[in-house]
Order: sequence, then structure tokens, then C-alpha cells
Amino acid sequence: MDELKMFKIEEKFSDTEDLYRYLQKNVDFIGKSIGVQIQKPIKSKPFCITGKEKITERNILFFATKTPFPENLSELIVLAGAFDVDIIVYFLPKVNVTQLESLNWLKKICNDDTQFIISEADF
Repeated sequence: MDELKMFKIEEKFSDTEDLYRYLQKNVDFIGKSIGVQIQKPIKSKPFCITGKEKITERNILFFATKTPFPENLSELIVLAGAFDVDIIVYFLPKVNVTQLESLNWLKKICNDDTQFIISEADF
């Protein structure tokens, strides 16, 4: 099983909505950063953004929140289930070892087609 993919966005954002606007304007950059061709446009939903991969049409979830880690992980799981996603791009202000271990464990219990990508972004 692959390890979690990670990338960092160097921009500073005022809040999650500002980050989401950035994602929508920079779909190609985000796609290159995560190694996925993303169909345009990606769509704003309550609490997240969704999209599709161009070639396979797998569902993608882009999720960022300032809620403390344990609570936002359960939010992420609910949204991933609600939108039946195969690729999860999870934005955290600061990534630490505890979060990575939790996400690696979650990845292990998911099916092999589920892809987890973590991004550090200042929001």
C-alpha cells in the first residue's frame, strides 16, 4: 500500500473560504501537486469542494477546516461518505506525527482505490 502523498501550499490564506477560492482558480497547479488531472470546474459544496479526475472520473474531495484535528477527521469521513469519494485532499494548517499516524491507519482500512493526499496550508 502506498504512503500518504503530501504537498505544501506556500501562500497565506485569511480563512478556509480564501483557500477554497485559491483552489478553484488554481486547479491545474493543485492537480500537478497531487499527481491527478482534475476536471474543471471544481464545485463548492457546504464545508468542502468536490471534483472529478479527468481520465477515470473518480470523485475528489478537497477539505479544510480550522476545527481541532479529532473533530475535523470525523467531518472528513462524513463528507467522504456523503460524496462517495475516491481521492481525499485534506488541508491542515500544520501537519504533525500524530495526525499522519491516524491518517495512515485510516488509509490502511480503506479499499486500495482510495487515495489520501495531505496538504499543509496556512489558513
